[in-house]
Amino acid sequence: MSDKRILIVNNGYPTNYYPDYTAYIRDITECLSKAGFNVETLVIEYHKETSSLYKLRKYLQYWYCCISKRGTYDSIYINHFPYAWPIAFNTFLRRKKTIIHWHGEDLAGKSFLSLISSRFLKKFINNSINIVPSQYFSTLLQKKYPNLRHNIYISPSGGVDTVLFSADAPPRKDIKIGFASALNAEKGADTLIYLSEHKHEIESATGRAITFQIINYGKESGYYIDRMLQTDRSSCKVFNRMNKREMPSFYKTIDLLIFPSLREGLGLVALEAMSCGVPVVAHNVCAFPEFIKTGVSGELVELFDTETEQNRAFLDVVVKTINNIESYSPRQIVEANYSKAAVTDFYRQLFETL
Repeated sequence: MSDKRILIVNNGYPTNYYPDYTAYIRDITECLSKAGFNVETLVIEYHKETSSLYKLRKYLQYWYCCISKRGTYDSIYINHFPYAWPIAFNTFLRRKKTIIHWHGEDLAGKSFLSLISSRFLKKFINNSINIVPSQYFSTLLQKKYPNLRHNIYISPSGGVDTVLFSADAPPRKDIKIGFASALNAEKGADTLIYLSEHKHEIESATGRAITFQIINYGKESGYYIDRMLQTDRSSCKVFNRMNKREMPSFYKTIDLLIFPSLREGLGLVALEAMSCGVPVVAHNVCAFPEFIKTGVSGELVELFDTETEQNRAFLDVVVKTINNIESYSPRQIVEANYSKAAVTDFYRQLFETL
């Protein structure tokens, strides 16, 4: 056990009321503890139904703590920095070794706080140690802040619990295609609709019966579920929303995960499916090429100019994947580079040298 003390800062943390909200922050905390460090948290916790006034009060309390916090810490580990901006003005904490972990949207997003922090807090960011979830975001960070004083480190936001997300599902003749993201356009739900509307074409090209497994999740879920059921009620199974510990049971009912999102910080859903032995089809964007390896963990779909061309290309790759479904072994990539064990080793090496 090291005597080093680390303060984790984030604008969210799981609670009994919201058990999966920013669950990756809890995973990061656990990995640091397993690496042998003493960890304390400065976070926002929601213990009841959120309202605008309740959230504002929580943020004001959080920002006050960010600017007034004192303690004998060796390192300050800030997540979602644009939402923790007052910490840059904490004259006590800014003397400590500062680590900023960017989780994707806070780096690539265009929220007001992101724009303000990138414009007025560059010196603080440049002087900090920076962690990103993928090589893709490392490139973005370097372009946005070309004067960083330290190396950029890559770590998959807490990693995947490969014990929980295990691979023991038996092979099936019929193919169940899963979609585990929020049902909205940004996550690629329109591509899901296209595939369901062309189900018989997929069946004809693969010689296998096709069904779709989806989760009732997202603000637009009612619209997309209605469209799926109208297309072919018998070929669509809808699951109630699950917490993180229940998700392995969903992955073990499917043979293929489609992940047609066009913007992700990392794509933890895809990695969790891969840990359960399920290959993934995704677009060739963001960090996906870093862990979706052709013929090993799934397949990538190149981008086209029109939505029709894009959906057509996605269908063709889904057919290719199904026709080779027994040849994939995606779990090995997760175990080697994206597991909680790998993240724990990363933290042990990083923080011991700070």
